[in-house]
Amino acid sequence: MDIPLPPLPEVPLPPPVDIPLPPPAGIPPLPPLSGRPTVPRQKKQLPWLIPGTAVILAAGAGASFYLHTENKALEEQTARQEEHAEHLRKNTADLSEKRSFLLQKQNDAGKLNQSKLLKAEENARLLVTLQKKKKEVEQLRLQYKLLQAEQSAANKRIDALKQKLAEKARCKEAPRVHPINPPCLETDACLRQTAIAYLKARKQGNASALSRHFAPDCNYQYANNREVPNEMVMNNIRELWEKWPQRSYRLLKVAYRDNHVELIYIYKYADQRNHSIQGYAKEKWETNSAGQIIHWREELHPGTSPAESAGYRLVPLNIK
Repeated sequence: MDIPLPPLPEVPLPPPVDIPLPPPAGIPPLPPLSGRPTVPRQKKQLPWLIPGTAVILAAGAGASFYLHTENKALEEQTARQEEHAEHLRKNTADLSEKRSFLLQKQNDAGKLNQSKLLKAEENARLLVTLQKKKKEVEQLRLQYKLLQAEQSAANKRIDALKQKLAEKARCKEAPRVHPINPPCLETDACLRQTAIAYLKARKQGNASALSRHFAPDCNYQYANNREVPNEMVMNNIRELWEKWPQRSYRLLKVAYRDNHVELIYIYKYADQRNHSIQGYAKEKWETNSAGQIIHWREELHPGTSPAESAGYRLVPLNIK
């Protein structure tokens, strides 16, 4: 930094007088003028020495002032530089601390990003595994459905074979000379009374009376058209009674041909909440020689009354 120096002061020179002056440093003292005769050359040099000495003194004073001013300026500049250096050291320390903090934040962010990347990779792997498992589950579901379809088809084939075997067994029975229900008035009256007693037992929930209408083993519609014990038939009918505790029937027709009997009636059911249903029903029986049902089927018609099968004898309902 260039510091402008003040101009040198103008020092007034003293008038030349003949007074003894102290000798300058490094200059030998002049001999005294009194007591000795003066040499003409010395008198000529004396006026020159006084101004020169004054000039030397003024130059020394100016140099001293210049050096003092320069030293003071240097001290001030040094103080400012030290203050600036201290400020720079503080800023450097602050910047170093901030840099350390930022580096720590950067490291933490790097670790967090790395953790996120690892989690993202793990999630991607889990997603791939989940998709594979879904495909495996879907394949197992398809296989299960195929097995169910095969099992259902097998059950149907087994039921069909059982029905064929039952028909063959019935065909192997000894031929009857007389039909079980010969078409006559006595048979009409008997079947009409049987139908009335059957519907009465259903209405009243009399399981003991109703079970006597079924043979010990009966091919029952609601047992997958299989031959089941009498108790299983009654259990199914009891479930109907529990669901519909209020029941009413009105007999419309009774028809028969040999041991095949048909009942056509109107039914009306109601539950505990007074929700009711009604419609027409047609029961088809096949009876044994004792008049018990060995084969039972049912058709429900909600809108119109069904007709008896062709070739069946219709029982007059006014028979007492």
